[in-house]
Amino acid sequence: MNITRIYYFTGTGNSLAVAKKIAEDTNAELIGIPSACKNPQPIPKDASVGIVYPLYAGGLPNMVVRFLQSVSLADAGYVFFVATEGGQMGAPASQIQRLSSAAGHAADACWWIQMPDNYIPLSAPPAIPEQKAMYDAARHKAAAIAEQVINREKHIEKMGFAGKLMGLAYGPFIKALPKSDEKFIISSSCTKCGICVSVCPAENISLADQGKHLWHHRCEGCLACLHFCPEEAINIGKKTELRSRYRHPSASVSDMLQQKK
Repeated sequence: MNITRIYYFTGTGNSLAVAKKIAEDTNAELIGIPSACKNPQPIPKDASVGIVYPLYAGGLPNMVVRFLQSVSLADAGYVFFVATEGGQMGAPASQIQRLSSAAGHAADACWWIQMPDNYIPLSAPPAIPEQKAMYDAARHKAAAIAEQVINREKHIEKMGFAGKLMGLAYGPFIKALPKSDEKFIISSSCTKCGICVSVCPAENISLADQGKHLWHHRCEGCLACLHFCPEEAINIGKKTELRSRYRHPSASVSDMLQQKK
């Protein structure tokens, strides 16, 4: 039986939940992309390799791009991608094909799965009943994807019209992300617990003397620090102060730590 290995990048647990479901149904090994970037391992011969990630302005997160630029997929037997997104924009097939081909194996399949939107600088997360409906639909689609992965089916889902429009903003958006931490504000409710440091996949945050936050300008824009803060003490300007936080109900601080190990 061929080995299946799934790499994932997650900020609030959406992509992790999808990756777990596909891994469960395909008996796959699950590896965090932050960990894989620090501790690269060769791809086993003829392995099925999956990349599960959140869609960022119609494209791939910086860390996922860096991972694909550092890994060799030449020995892989099947390569697939799954994007989780708050809308219904589709998958960035052209970017995926370009990066995958450069890594040594053209993508055989790419899909997208709608999950609750977590980018609260733009809008509040959907209501709980709507979230639950999305979770049910996502599990159903992830199970269908897993079956296609087992059979190594070819399937390319492309960007719709909305996704193509959003994609026009991808370049400037992704380029500005590393220094987007300059917009973070820490309120007086901060208890210096350090959870924001723990959950950050980019290791972009540290606590200095007396608990002062230091931002190292390698932000991935995942907002894990903001959403996992138990005191809701991290904000981006005033836009997020009145908006509820979000994380997938199955995601924990331990999960966020695990993707870095």
